[in-house]
Amino acid sequence: MSPICIQDITIQLKLLNTGNLLARATVVLFGVGEEHGWKVMKSNRMHPQFGDDVWIQSPCYHASGKWEEMVYISDKKLWEQVHEKIYDAYFMARNKKAGQDAVVGETEKEPVNNSEEINPEDIPF
Repeated sequence: MSPICIQDITIQLKLLNTGNLLARATVVLFGVGEEHGWKVMKSNRMHPQFGDDVWIQSPCYHASGKWEEMVYISDKKLWEQVHEKIYDAYFMARNKKAGQDAVVGETEKEPVNNSEEINPEDIPF
């Protein structure tokens, strides 16, 4: 069992969509510690869990001709849950932005009044 659980983790995400980099995420632990540098990147393969062409990369650095991860979670289940939580944040942000982009340019419409006055005595019991 891991001393940290997925409920102790929150995700802050910024959509970028520059080249292969789709978003940058920060993993916040216990509302205090922050891990910067998580990335949501385009992939040429569909992710088996998410069904989307994305790849989630933990913070890493380039040394001696190869990339080394700076963050590693030894509990495989928690590792997968963190990736899922990052993808969920990305998916929600991407769809929210797509929805906002879709309504840009629409004309203002008259507000619809859906309130209806109901007399409580008219409701049969």
